[in-house]
This record gives sequence, C-alpha cells and structure tokens, in this order.
Amino acid sequence: MNVVSDAQEADTASFVDDYLLYMMAQASHAASSAFHRQIEAMGTSVTTWRIMACLYPDRQMNVGELAAKCLTKQPTLTRRLDRLCAEGVTERVHADRDRRGVLVSLTPEGRETAGQFITMARAHEAEILDAFSDGEIAAFKRVLSALSAP
Repeated sequence: MNVVSDAQEADTASFVDDYLLYMMAQASHAASSAFHRQIEAMGTSVTTWRIMACLYPDRQMNVGELAAKCLTKQPTLTRRLDRLCAEGVTERVHADRDRRGVLVSLTPEGRETAGQFITMARAHEAEILDAFSDGEIAAFKRVLSALSAP
C-alpha cells in the first residue's frame, strides 16, 4: 500500500488550489456569474448594478467613495454616472457643507429599479447559501468583513 503524505499531496496540488485569495476570487466569480448574466439579460451592466446597490435605498456618496465601493476606476464610474443621470436613474447634488462637493444618489425611478435588483440579488444569495447554516453564513460574512477592512 502506497500512502501519500500531506506534504507530498500539497506538492502535487496547484498553488492556486489552496491559495486563499485566489479561492476567494474564484468563489466570487462562481457565485456572481449567474446573477450577473440575469441582470445583463435585462439590459443592466454589472457596474450599473453595483452603483445602484451601493446607493440603495437612499444613500448619497461622492464619486470617489462610490468608485471605491463599486470596485471601479473613477473615470469609468464618472462616465457611467453621466449616462445614468441622463437616463434619470441617478442624480448629482451639491453637498450642503461644501458647494464644490458633489454627491450622487438614486432618483425615485432608480430606487424602484434598484429595489427590484436587490430582491433578485437576495434571492440569488439565498439560493447559493442554502447548504450553509445561519451561523456559518454569519461567520463567513464576519471573516470577509475583517479581510476587507482597511
């Protein structure tokens, strides 16, 4: 009988098969793909979805904060916001304290559309997490929050 040690097995495995950051990226891609295809089939890009999700239901954010939260470069986000403002989905308003500052928020129409996507996203999340207990899900979210903290 030929017994393979853990060390020998690890040597034969691909680096990325046990590299946490790659595993998280793969898991995110696998978990998000079906939902992204669903919203794209409805004519909404992933970037637009992220913008709407970050602003939902009534958050106001400056462009820099929103770009960071949406995982998008600021020039890309600015161009997308120009289109979303023209479509009546988002609006820009001057910040109360600093008239030079601009905040972005959803319009009532944008809020309604985002609400529909939020419902779809929650259903998708529930489906992919169905095999896990509430405790496991809460622990996983705590770990991810800790890893994401600055």
